[in-house]
Amino acid sequence: MSWEYFVYAGLGGMVAGFLTTLAGLGSVVTLYILIDIIGLPAQVANATNRLGIFAMSATAAPTFHKRGHLDFEKSWPVILLLFIGAVSGFIAIQFFNNEQIREVFKYLLIVMLAVVLINPKRWLQQTNKEHQLNWWIAAPALLAMGFYAGFIQVGTGVFLVTFLVLLGKYSLLDANGVKLAAFALYSLVGILVFAGYGWINWGIGISLALGQGLGAYLTARFATSYPNANAFVHKLLVVVLIVAIFRMFEFWDLGRSIVDSLDI
Repeated sequence: MSWEYFVYAGLGGMVAGFLTTLAGLGSVVTLYILIDIIGLPAQVANATNRLGIFAMSATAAPTFHKRGHLDFEKSWPVILLLFIGAVSGFIAIQFFNNEQIREVFKYLLIVMLAVVLINPKRWLQQTNKEHQLNWWIAAPALLAMGFYAGFIQVGTGVFLVTFLVLLGKYSLLDANGVKLAAFALYSLVGILVFAGYGWINWGIGISLALGQGLGAYLTARFATSYPNANAFVHKLLVVVLIVAIFRMFEFWDLGRSIVDSLDI
């Protein structure tokens, strides 16, 4: 494999580490590089991507915890439910078609964008430590999110952060801290499972992990020290969702086709 591919994986990992640490959808970047540029089979790319996710999460989560944005006492049930769902997804992925789930995911992105844009002040709140989730709603929702994460991961961070902010009354920074802790825990198990399946490209995966870990470390230090971080993360989340919608619906390809048909 050409050395340029390892550079692409490392640089893409840095970008993804920045995006996922603060907002989400970094896997849109890494899977695009792994599949469309490097040429890995989708199954191998999905498994290899878990190395970067683990490196990013394990690197950034301690900074969030150290600076008061990851409260394990409040959030351990959320992390545990996501973990159980993800392990189920890792096992079930052998029997399902990823493309069917991606089709559902891309329409959910539009819903997420609408939710994020309506009443932005809801996203700039501080965490309400006294608020209790309705576990009759939260438990199945978190198990479903974890199960989806076990399949392809893409978008899990956006769904989880949205859920924790709107229903759990977390601040954006605290929601991201919980997200990173959950990602680190279940991604480690995912690596072991996918390695057993023989689906991981270790050379590309390690390059990806190094880039993603570095990007996440630098971003975590910035985010947890920046006074207006919640406002910045909200704006970034809107941008990431718009870009992801264009990518998932292939609007760029549609635009090129129209231009080509008109001979412009």
